[in-house]
Amino acid sequence: MKKILVLPLFLFLSVHCAEKKTRTETVAAPVNYFENMDGCFLLYNLKTNTFEKVLGEERCRRKFPACSTFKVPLAVMSFDSGVLKDENVVLKWDGKKDTRDVANQDHNAKTWMSDSIVWFSQRITQKLGKKKFQNYLNTFDYGNKDLSAGITEAWLVSPSDKRPALKISAYEQVEFMKKLWTDQLPASPRAMQLTRDITYIETSPNGFKLNGKTGSNFHDKQKKVHLGWFISHIKKADQEYIAVANFSDLNPVENKGYGGLRVREITKKILFDSGLW
Repeated sequence: MKKILVLPLFLFLSVHCAEKKTRTETVAAPVNYFENMDGCFLLYNLKTNTFEKVLGEERCRRKFPACSTFKVPLAVMSFDSGVLKDENVVLKWDGKKDTRDVANQDHNAKTWMSDSIVWFSQRITQKLGKKKFQNYLNTFDYGNKDLSAGITEAWLVSPSDKRPALKISAYEQVEFMKKLWTDQLPASPRAMQLTRDITYIETSPNGFKLNGKTGSNFHDKQKKVHLGWFISHIKKADQEYIAVANFSDLNPVENKGYGGLRVREITKKILFDSGLW
């Protein structure tokens, strides 16, 4: 007769619990993409019209100065109004020294966007004039539409400054980008296409095309507490998304680079972990 091995109950439970504990320990902990930061991230699927990932939902509803992400709607305004005829029009540097060497030279619309040249933006807004500038903000329904701080400074105000500023939330950035990438802005299709063209950044190793714009500012005069923005569009074949992220440092930091560049890398990490890079 074949013998049946009977384990004592306590031994069976010990083995079962050990196996359960091992399985539990193999479950990966949630990734903290915004370590030592107050951060937000939105991933919107343009094909299904749904948000697929939301991190820091409360912060994503708060408005912050647009910083250099404002160059994207400003490009649409420029091409639509004729202030810039195309992406190759060159504006001459006026000789005023900037802390970044790349700004101390002539630029066209493509390098304005890729090198994030502030004086180029300010030249455009002055050519537009306050009335036309304000009208574009209103018809685009862009953020709080507030130009009280002036047509050359409104989007550049520090987030800790008490002055009014041209502010926008991450959710509102998604809405703007949706309109831009589906030709729904009240501007010419050519103006929107030219803007999309000059925001190209790179194509990932797996073939995802990334367009977007960074934005950087500081909460403090010492420039150690950063605000960073990144607004983007990701596409490969029939996959198409809008991703928007921003953050503020929780503590002063040094030698980590501009906030916009830092949050761009965070965005790429989240896209990679989501199978979109």
